[in-house]
Amino acid sequence: MKKNLSLITALLLTAPLFADNLSDAFSNGKIKGEIKSVYSNSNFLGKSTSDDIATIGGSLGYKTADFYGFSAGATFQASHVISDDNNNNVFISDLDASGAVLSEAYLEYKLSNTSIKAGRQYIYTPLVSTAIDGKSSESLLKDSFEAYMITNTDLPDTTIVAAYIDKYQGKASAGNIGNFEQYEDGAYTIYTKNTSLKNITLQAQYLNVNAITNNSDVKDLYLQIDYELSGHTLSAQYLKSTDESKVANLEDGQLFGIRAKGPLGIDKLGYIVAFSSSTKDGDVNSGIGSGTDDIVFESMPVNGSTVHRRGNTDTLIGGIIVPIFDITTVAYAGNSWSNGGLGDVSAAGAMAIYPFYKNFLLKANYEHVETENTIAAAGIVEGNTDVTRVYLSYNF
Repeated sequence: MKKNLSLITALLLTAPLFADNLSDAFSNGKIKGEIKSVYSNSNFLGKSTSDDIATIGGSLGYKTADFYGFSAGATFQASHVISDDNNNNVFISDLDASGAVLSEAYLEYKLSNTSIKAGRQYIYTPLVSTAIDGKSSESLLKDSFEAYMITNTDLPDTTIVAAYIDKYQGKASAGNIGNFEQYEDGAYTIYTKNTSLKNITLQAQYLNVNAITNNSDVKDLYLQIDYELSGHTLSAQYLKSTDESKVANLEDGQLFGIRAKGPLGIDKLGYIVAFSSSTKDGDVNSGIGSGTDDIVFESMPVNGSTVHRRGNTDTLIGGIIVPIFDITTVAYAGNSWSNGGLGDVSAAGAMAIYPFYKNFLLKANYEHVETENTIAAAGIVEGNTDVTRVYLSYNF
């Protein structure tokens, strides 16, 4: 009895200290957010009329300070469609969303070089990735995952991530923000990144999606190497996928890619050039989440890499980076060659990035795409797509 009383007394004496520390964890937490507006116009695949949409919204996130290794975080997202003419449903899974969603709500525990993170969260790995700002997957909203993730950095210059994905929240669904839905029967992934070799970064990831439907599992493998040389970055990538839902002779896909980027040596001019080639077996699956559409080196800044991941396709793209005063301008062009489906696809575009005031950013993208084969009422015809996107954001 005395021991029990002593224990209760000890707990009572330490309770105020415990409460104060927990209070500090919340009072010392950090808030971050973004107010954002996006306008876009597109006549996807040569439609006779263009869709256009204007949206406003943003996000508000909070993360507690560390408390005995524990921390928690939450992020709300909201979107409102100001005006839209979406007759062709071009933006139905992207910008056409009104409402709010709790996209992050997680508990994280860190011990030494290991962290465990459980709950709703954004993830950024090659094969499992939330929408990425500045890439084709960028939108007003981000997609998210309900997942359990372990990250370890015990090995020198090495990061290892293992995760189980249970649910997925898309950006938009039937005019509303996407809700968290069961993602198949779950997905497992392991990712590693190593920088132990001088000027070399190695990445590798494996993903296994257990489909609800029998014989429809998806397996992906991704490898990448980057080499820094005198300010230039030379990269190579390999992506292999098996999608058992496809017919036997089209379920496997492979893609090889190379890229070079860096300064041109003239003022602040820069360049990027990339090439990829896929095998004829089938289309290449790039993983889970909007951000995976940016995985291929020559992903288009607006239309992503869907075209490039077709089977039996070669793609070449190049761009020039031209800083003009405080505006970063990028002009680019590329072409994909393929014997089937859409046939050859060429694209050209430009983008401008202007941080016109503290924490304010204005971005404008325009892209023109010409498709050799498009199915229309008149049969298979050429189809041109013009897309304009303008982003205005304030981060705090």
